[in-house]
Amino acid sequence: MKQSPKKMVLSSVQNPINSVILNNALSELDNIRKKSPDWGLPELLMPSFEEVMYKSHKSFEKIMPQLIEDFCDKEECGILLCKGNVTIVYGFGGHRLHIWYFTEENGKSIFNFYTCNECVGDQIKVGIISSLIVDDVLFSGTLEDRHLALGLVANFVISYVAVKRYVKVETIIIPQGRFTAIEGTPLEYIEKKKILNQTGQEVIVMDSKWFRKIINDNDIYVRGFFRMQNKKNEFGEWYKELIFVDSFVRHGYHRNAKIEDEQD
Repeated sequence: MKQSPKKMVLSSVQNPINSVILNNALSELDNIRKKSPDWGLPELLMPSFEEVMYKSHKSFEKIMPQLIEDFCDKEECGILLCKGNVTIVYGFGGHRLHIWYFTEENGKSIFNFYTCNECVGDQIKVGIISSLIVDDVLFSGTLEDRHLALGLVANFVISYVAVKRYVKVETIIIPQGRFTAIEGTPLEYIEKKKILNQTGQEVIVMDSKWFRKIINDNDIYVRGFFRMQNKKNEFGEWYKELIFVDSFVRHGYHRNAKIEDEQD
């Protein structure tokens, strides 16, 4: 790329020709980006979502060819943020799954490899240029270990999209009379995990709320809190003012699973 972003770099390699190969793969990704595919926002994978993926993988493994064809027909694509500071850019098309694999280190995105994966029978076959797979700086272990690791990445992406699209919504009903506040904290926030977003842009958090519908018809006691309120002055100009909201009773709530909202 003639004008590659300063924070995007190629991985170190053993064979100099692999730098050219990686650069070409990154240039191809840039050409795809210029066509404005429907990637949406990057999606941050949380442990609760990943747990469902692992539980569902065996079921999806039996219909892997059908899943890939379905995802290719719909041209599924996206940007997935995973543990270990890994970013996966993926796209389905032409009966194949295309993966660009990055790691984030010291404020830079390091491009490690590109694979083109297809399903032969019930097995995922990894397509990668031979000089990359034998590069001992890019990969470790035996050749078989390397192919296995790349196959796991492809299976991981397929399982992720399958769970996102097809796992049934679980409805959770909170019984009447259940204690609905702990030290003044509303029930819907008790299990909320704080996430530090250092990506520099908005992301979608993928967690158990994606496929859980919660019905709570209890009274919820909400303690008072401060907030910035939008107000308009006498000249019609908007400004923000810090106000205090008194304690109040919230009469239950119904929260749809996010998968339902997306389908709607």
